[in-house]
Amino acid sequence: MSHPRMCHHGATRTRGCTHLAVSRFCKLFDLPGLPVSEATAERLGGPGGLMHDFDDLSGDCAIPAGYIFFAQFIDHDITLDGTSELRGEPLDPDGIAALPNVRSVSLDLDCVYGFGPEASPHLYDAERPGRLAVGPEGHDLARAPGGGALIGDPRNDENLFVSQLQLLFHRFHNRLYDERVVPNGGAHDARFELAQRETRFHYQWLVLFDLLKRLCDREVFAFAAAKLVAGDAAFPFFHRPDPCKGLCMPVEFSVAAFRVGHTLVRSTYAVNRDHLDLELFDPAFGLRGFDRIPAELAVDWRYLLPVARCVEPRRCKAVDPLLADELQDLPVVDSRNPVNRALAFRNVLRGNALSLPSGQAVAAALAGVYPAIDPGFAPDIGVPGLEGLEKETPLFYYILRESERRAGGQRLGPVGSAILMEVFGAMLRFCETSFIHAPKWSPDPCVAGLADGVVLDRDALATDDAFPFELADVVRFVERG
Repeated sequence: MSHPRMCHHGATRTRGCTHLAVSRFCKLFDLPGLPVSEATAERLGGPGGLMHDFDDLSGDCAIPAGYIFFAQFIDHDITLDGTSELRGEPLDPDGIAALPNVRSVSLDLDCVYGFGPEASPHLYDAERPGRLAVGPEGHDLARAPGGGALIGDPRNDENLFVSQLQLLFHRFHNRLYDERVVPNGGAHDARFELAQRETRFHYQWLVLFDLLKRLCDREVFAFAAAKLVAGDAAFPFFHRPDPCKGLCMPVEFSVAAFRVGHTLVRSTYAVNRDHLDLELFDPAFGLRGFDRIPAELAVDWRYLLPVARCVEPRRCKAVDPLLADELQDLPVVDSRNPVNRALAFRNVLRGNALSLPSGQAVAAALAGVYPAIDPGFAPDIGVPGLEGLEKETPLFYYILRESERRAGGQRLGPVGSAILMEVFGAMLRFCETSFIHAPKWSPDPCVAGLADGVVLDRDALATDDAFPFELADVVRFVERG
């Protein structure tokens, strides 16, 4: 039995939501964990294992490559587990609830804004009040003398692309501040609040109606998004706030479903016209991050997002159980053991440590609540010695295999999609200052490239396959002359 969390007036709250700034982890489903041995985790996810795309056999999906880094940026905005052990004994619900999530479970961009201009002044432009700091030449983040980026979450400088995406949102806020928000009297503080609100609302819209719509099963997305937009009191069905109005971070989301991004990663990326095929962790080009970015490595988003009509962006790798070779030999892991350096192995074994239920158990819990869920789906592993996993499959592997078999690797299957819609739906519904609770708000036509006065229909966007406002529009708005 989990102990109730104490509510008190001294809790530090994030600006814009009643979620606690430091939250906790939890389980989304009241289901027993599936025991997974280290040997099984190695056969599934270790070097040369079932999930190792050693020969780059996995194809592309239709999602532009930039969205993998947007997903990483979102992940850093909402979750940070710095205490759980990879090889620890499986935790019970009390043990999971004791793990701090050093992030607010809300789409509030605290990785951009920190605690605001007064409490986090190093994130802001000291010479131009109301604006976020950027590097003096404009192509990099503002940095300390040692090279570290001055940002709300240092993880957003861990590779070239997420660092440049962080910069994009700094520049987005600043352009909104300069050109699109003018309060009565023009006071800096009021103008900052308006620009911050607009930046957050556009970001939240992109999470729901751009990333999730591209990534999730179409039927599950349409079903859940329609309920969210309509304000259906029953939705989300499983993820609800505690008595203090705080949301926890479900481990089924953080350790399995939203790690779908790992399978989308390719080994090489186009950075710009002069660097079209660089390895993700190539030390010669500093792609590992945590240092100044030279002008010649400034990311040209046309190669990663549909920014320009005549430039075809690179695509994400297929949503399947295969992880790119680069991720199976992580250089950022402090270990020489090749097993420890394999990301797929780490994900499967961490699922054991955090008592994730089997994919079949989660499918059974979702069946009858969400459409398209097949509780009888069998992953068909077909490897001697792993036959038992076809009936009780680690959740991370189950979600990826279901995506491969039921969606042809083009998007998530129904189970992974339902988990994402539950958790992101809760973040938007139970944050009283999210765009969901501003029914008259719509993306700025000058940002979205729409005609003046056009208001996007949320009901239509919940069901159709259109993307009238997408991440590429932010790039165009920020970079226009």
